[in-house]
Amino acid sequence: MYTYQTGNQTIDYKIEVVPNRTDITVQICDKEGVKVIIPRGLNENNVRSIIARKATWILKQLNGSQPAEEKPAAPKKEAVKKETAKKEAPKAAASAAKTGSFEEGDKFPYLGRQYRLNIVRGDVAKAEMTFRAKFIATVPESWNEQQTNEGIGQLLTEWYQGRAGEKFQEALKSVKKAADNAPESVKWDELGEEYATTQDNTIVLNWRLLTAPLATIEYVIASQFTNADELFEDTAERKQWLSDNTLNAF
Repeated sequence: MYTYQTGNQTIDYKIEVVPNRTDITVQICDKEGVKVIIPRGLNENNVRSIIARKATWILKQLNGSQPAEEKPAAPKKEAVKKETAKKEAPKAAASAAKTGSFEEGDKFPYLGRQYRLNIVRGDVAKAEMTFRAKFIATVPESWNEQQTNEGIGQLLTEWYQGRAGEKFQEALKSVKKAADNAPESVKWDELGEEYATTQDNTIVLNWRLLTAPLATIEYVIASQFTNADELFEDTAERKQWLSDNTLNAF
């Protein structure tokens, strides 16, 4: 059991690790209380940041009212789902656990830094994602909650993948300055939880590595063809991100 203190109130929560999971879900269960379901590799600090961001909503569910120190506000559409009895549409509950929920102000990592999400609803026929010191998702006004969540998830995926080739080549260029036997190019693909692999003598990187600092990406590239620990003087710092974070971008 873990504890998070907010103001004069305490949130007790459990953590359940599901190896093949790719998203994070917070559930309010009648018997178990607050339960955070996470993918393997996520550390406690990551979980605490989720609890901190959802604290107001969690306390409202637990206490039946807003925390005393906060003014009442219109309820937000949360990624957190309250657990229901299995006899009440189990298929819908399973679907909700797999679908990410996106809100105004959510933060997403890119090259080691966090950037906020701005959701704009407008009279547009097609959703689009732009980036100007923050992620700006413009979606049709007619989209419901599910369409918005699925649409933003797809937009983010396409945005990251659209920059993978350029940024990975940029990282490789730095590696080539330190290693004469570095390859001429690298590729990217969907690799699940793997950081990188080698296919047909070509280094293939997980596109989700774009969430890491460039120095960490350089380390991962170098580790595919040489002893990266001896290549960089700041190896420990480059590797630290891999220990503290997961490739779950969103």
